[in-house]
Amino acid sequence: MYVSLKMGKNVRENEIWVTGIGIACSAGTSFTEVTQSILDHRLCAQPTGLTLPVPMWGVCPNEIPSHPHFVDDRKSLLGLFAVEQAMHDAKSPNGPYSIFMGTGLSSITPAQLEEDLYPFVKDGIFDREAMAQDLHRQTAAPARHDPHRFVRFLKEKYNATGPCGTNFSACAAASQAIAEGMRVLRRGQAKVAIVGGHDSMAHPMGMLSFVVLGALSSTRCRPFDKRRDGFMLGEGSAVLILERAEDALKRGVIPYARLCGAGSSIDAWNVTAPHPQGVGAERSMINALRDSGLHHSDIDYINAHGTGTPLGDIAESSAISRVFGEHTPVSSIKGALGHCIAAAGAIEAVVCLAALQKQFLPGTFGLEEEENFEINVVKNAQLISISYTLSNSFGFGGQNSTLIFGAIN
Repeated sequence: MYVSLKMGKNVRENEIWVTGIGIACSAGTSFTEVTQSILDHRLCAQPTGLTLPVPMWGVCPNEIPSHPHFVDDRKSLLGLFAVEQAMHDAKSPNGPYSIFMGTGLSSITPAQLEEDLYPFVKDGIFDREAMAQDLHRQTAAPARHDPHRFVRFLKEKYNATGPCGTNFSACAAASQAIAEGMRVLRRGQAKVAIVGGHDSMAHPMGMLSFVVLGALSSTRCRPFDKRRDGFMLGEGSAVLILERAEDALKRGVIPYARLCGAGSSIDAWNVTAPHPQGVGAERSMINALRDSGLHHSDIDYINAHGTGTPLGDIAESSAISRVFGEHTPVSSIKGALGHCIAAAGAIEAVVCLAALQKQFLPGTFGLEEEENFEINVVKNAQLISISYTLSNSFGFGGQNSTLIFGAIN
């Protein structure tokens, strides 16, 4: 069903629009900066400076404002910056608000590890009761590293009375948070959804954890390349303001795009490896297409999860080829920006919005010699007319999420 509203637009009933964007990542701290970086096909990385076999990481180049509630909590500071930027960009719409954010493991530093955990180790045994008695302090270890802390803060800041929650589903977290906000608006449980993700594992403890897993490239991230050997770690946050089209039109705001649909699935295959044939990834994309009411031929660009790992790229490309064939353009931005873990899905959603705004296909930085994946991988950025984009986010444990965005008609 379509309804005719002012500004000369015809929109579907319960159509969801993106009316605000906030972002901070290695490509910049504004939508304009990030868009230009992707258009220019730039590497957005710095030397790690660590004595680990990992040369580069994608860290935010600009200073992020501090906040007394999040002292030494890098990921929450990135998140708060993006939230406030997005709300300003959307002209501070009135609630009721719903808030969903994807987040990851704590931005713990070696000093914090010593402060938070070592006091409770006695004679080589961890004293859980002693730590439990410390729960009442705001600066206590459990409070500092509580994944729900950031959303709880936002709920109070914006007096959010709609559904709120934290998505803690690894690299699919931000994408799933965006999908949750869309569903809340469709059900009429809020007027505005503040959604996205924030994460920073770009610190020695975070880097070491991925080195132990063998997930990081020792040279450079090369998605879909024959010589790919892992990903480059990144950090950042991206936040979208979602509203129903009729509400946004009444406010007179100009939207970036439509959030047309979302899908998800879980492999239940392996803790760190995807299903070899990408069965869960395929199901996630099919579910997103069904939710949006679109056909696979409607999709003009696929933003792949594309981490540059040997197994991940094989599984995803196999799934894409079964759903879309060999012609739909596919690319990954992780070779340029790094893998932002729990924030990746939101940052890459913003890249899809940039592609729709500027009408271009993002390139795959680091790709030199493509493996025969039977998909159409875009090597360099290209100007082209597009109407619909699809973005994949796949996380540890086989958690899969897919978002579809569409241009405003």
